[in-house]
Amino acid sequence: MSLKLVIFDVDGLLLDTERVWQDVWYDTARDFGIDDWKREDFLNVVGRSGQPVYDYMEELFRGRCSTEEFMKVARQHGVERLERELTAKPGAVELLNCIKKAGLPCAVATATSRSLTEERLTRLQLIQYFDYICCGDEVVERKPSPEAYLKVLAKMNTAPEDALVFEDSKVGVQAAWNARIPVIMVPDLMPPTEVQKRQAIKIIASLSEAVPIIEELSKDGTKHERCI
Repeated sequence: MSLKLVIFDVDGLLLDTERVWQDVWYDTARDFGIDDWKREDFLNVVGRSGQPVYDYMEELFRGRCSTEEFMKVARQHGVERLERELTAKPGAVELLNCIKKAGLPCAVATATSRSLTEERLTRLQLIQYFDYICCGDEVVERKPSPEAYLKVLAKMNTAPEDALVFEDSKVGVQAAWNARIPVIMVPDLMPPTEVQKRQAIKIIASLSEAVPIIEELSKDGTKHERCI
């Protein structure tokens, strides 16, 4: 690999958001009288968005409450909690500084909207690390479609084999795989299955473990020009 670009997912990878959302969905289900909702049920929507999530919730609720109203309330509560509790994942700043030191361009491909993505990355003083950000409201098809990753590659004028993706979710790893980009998985709430073990070039426990990987890939000391 001639590494020329590093691409990150955001939620559950750079930002510790998924545990907050898991708690919010559990509490909201209780408020709506859905007593058989289990915390594990949230894992079925991690990394997904749009119609697939709606369809899953419709099947789970079986008409016991309005899916639209549930999603509206949960989203409001989640945003409010993240305004108070948002933190970066362990190793995020360390890895981003390592990539910056290596002179490698850095990008984001996330399913979250641009307004929320930019606000959260700015609040945690991470946004300055990124040369390009592609958000969920700027693509037609969400992950596991490769559209977001292909858009980043085109913008940064980089071949798939010269990029490296970091992802935490199954659908994210699948999206990178579909885009033919090497991907390292850093599982958050969901452990990898045999599928992700085949698709990812490496599975690590935290972003800190990626620092020596980046150092190794850039150890020749070459400073890669940023593509802006």
